[in-house]
Amino acid sequence: MTHARSPLVVLVAALALSSVSSAQQFPTCPIPGRVGPDVIVGDVNGVQNYAAVGALEALSLGTTSCNVGTQSLNWFANTTNHPVIGGNLFRYKVVGGAGRFEQLGQSWVKHAFLALSENLCCATCVGDPMGTHLGVGCSDPYTASRNGTQSMLGPRYQVNAHTGAFVAAPPHPSGGNNGRIQVGVAELEPTGGASTTRFFGQAIYVAPDDAAANNNDDNSSWRELSASVASGAWTFGTIGATQRRQAALDAWKVAEPAVTTRAIDVPEGTSAPYDGTARVILGWRVTDLGGGTWRYEYALENVNSDRAMQAVSVPLGAGVTVSNAGFHDVDYLAGDGLSGVNQAGTDWATTVTASSIAWSTQTFAQNGNANALRWGTTYNYRFDANVAPVSGSVTLTQFKVANAVAVTGVDVPGVATAPPGLVFCSGDGTVPGLALCPCANTGASGRGCANSANALGARLAATGIVANDTLVLQASGMPATVSAIFLKGDQANASGVVFGDGVRCVDGALVRLGTVQNVGGASQYPSGVQASVSVRGGTPIGSGLTGHYQTYYRNSSAAFCPPETFNVSNGLAITW
Repeated sequence: MTHARSPLVVLVAALALSSVSSAQQFPTCPIPGRVGPDVIVGDVNGVQNYAAVGALEALSLGTTSCNVGTQSLNWFANTTNHPVIGGNLFRYKVVGGAGRFEQLGQSWVKHAFLALSENLCCATCVGDPMGTHLGVGCSDPYTASRNGTQSMLGPRYQVNAHTGAFVAAPPHPSGGNNGRIQVGVAELEPTGGASTTRFFGQAIYVAPDDAAANNNDDNSSWRELSASVASGAWTFGTIGATQRRQAALDAWKVAEPAVTTRAIDVPEGTSAPYDGTARVILGWRVTDLGGGTWRYEYALENVNSDRAMQAVSVPLGAGVTVSNAGFHDVDYLAGDGLSGVNQAGTDWATTVTASSIAWSTQTFAQNGNANALRWGTTYNYRFDANVAPVSGSVTLTQFKVANAVAVTGVDVPGVATAPPGLVFCSGDGTVPGLALCPCANTGASGRGCANSANALGARLAATGIVANDTLVLQASGMPATVSAIFLKGDQANASGVVFGDGVRCVDGALVRLGTVQNVGGASQYPSGVQASVSVRGGTPIGSGLTGHYQTYYRNSSAAFCPPETFNVSNGLAITW
């Protein structure tokens, strides 16, 4: 589609110079250290909302570009010398006690066609009356509706964000909301109030001469968005100010300040004038979920690497147990892929070994349309582990060239330590001098005496760390839904005494830590808002005191070991 450059439009732009607010202007333009053209997103200036099509809502983002470099930026319509503009939608929310920042949708790229000469970012603008260049210090606005106009959009797969190269005459999307930012209705929820959910819109410019000047690492900006729904129709709006020259993962840090990010320059194999490297960003957050479990959440944003990413590997310390591994990506739609076939949406495969957890997609040799992490997209990798983090090295593997990049100083699971506590008072008949189970109901090694629901007997163990007061007592192997009492004594009776259907060894001053209802024959203390084991038991951390713990519970089958109807687990000694 040809876009005429009207002299009237350029005249209107010149008149607008006096009316554009300078509230967002930089203190200094050009930005210090910049040589050559440097296009940035000066403002995410609005949102266009579209009616949903099927299960997909859609929106587009308005953008105002600024040239904060030292040379004019090419803006020739219908050629390979103008910027293209992409948009993304992200969501932050708390899931299971830990935050998640995920990309929900992405647009095709809008091909720019005319540069105005406004002064949003800089106090001075050296404009181009023909509109074929974005002058030094000048800004140019595109409305959200224009950035969502399908006849101006082209697929992302035709863009090399490292060199700025793209196809001059791209195919255009048609039908429904194809080419716009589309997101599943099921992934939306209103913002505000008590909700932890927040949305963020990101806009990105890619331009050949900006890339050739190696100024393409700061071409994206983001702005927070509100979301509301009425009569089934969703409406997004802008909140606060645009955060210029920031990656999407910088928004995650705003939503969750404990997040850490690391910019990584990965090799691209190009020569002068290109610097031969592209930018990806790794973000991470480790959340202590309590009970000896930590959530590890990683996000990898590809800013402008054409080689893309094919695998991510996180090392595991010895003895680490991993659970709840997950992966999240963003869909390519409407034929955004080689030969007009969508790039694949198959989740990356997860592989867990004794020394690592890794996620990977097909290699470039296997499938050029594989679900690689391409420019302008962010993928997530997560799992739970039974150990706290230490500093380690995460390995990223590139897609188009099988090259491994090590990222040091990242939080990764440390070495698993032995579970806290020393087992004593076992009802397995092996402890010399210890009272025997009362009706020959001997249990399994290291457990209590057998009960009517479990011939192995109940087991008391602990997870967590004594030193930071995260210890949790965990009892299992009991009848399904009975109540269990967690008991602490400041002494141990080496001979034990018959106690219901079992043997009790906790002695001295006794403290009932708490009563908990079993679920599936298991329960734990603390549970919910109960005081910690240390606080409730009167054993301060670092005191050197030893607490002796057992769990006794209802065993209501009177015929099992008459006449009593309760039993007790093994004992566990823990030094504080």
